[in-house]
Amino acid sequence: MTGEVSPVGNDEVRFAEPGAPWWPLLIGPVVAVGGLFLDRLAPGGASPWAWVVIGLVLFLPIALIVRTRRRLLAVRLTPDTLVQGDESVPTAGIVGVRPADGSGRLGPRPFGGHPTVPRHLGVVVVTLEDGTRRAAWARDADGLHAALSRVLADRAPSPAEGS
Repeated sequence: MTGEVSPVGNDEVRFAEPGAPWWPLLIGPVVAVGGLFLDRLAPGGASPWAWVVIGLVLFLPIALIVRTRRRLLAVRLTPDTLVQGDESVPTAGIVGVRPADGSGRLGPRPFGGHPTVPRHLGVVVVTLEDGTRRAAWARDADGLHAALSRVLADRAPSPAEGS
């Protein structure tokens, strides 16, 4: 999911992906409430506290996974910074972007400290000032490519300003 927000200044978010949705956190409570309801329909059944424990046993690891994925797979682009997971790159150091050429996930070293581009994510190849190429990634790789291209175009001086 991309988001276009327009606050004032260079804090304007040009592209953002959260890394993971929050809805999986509902699995534990829904299973607990459903189990409790079905238990009440049948004679006997487990104690309501058993369903509370089952709900917590499902909720806690899912919460840890969602929190970790939101931190490690989040993407955020402002005119000044590209943030991918735990890595932050100044956009001033980016000189070019292009969509992936189909070489797969095992191309340039990805941003975010990952050994390869995370599964189910698209790749945008970014060229840095020193000539190295790195793999930026997002669920909406085309949207990230377009946003990075706009940031670079906005940063480039217009021909009328050139000296």
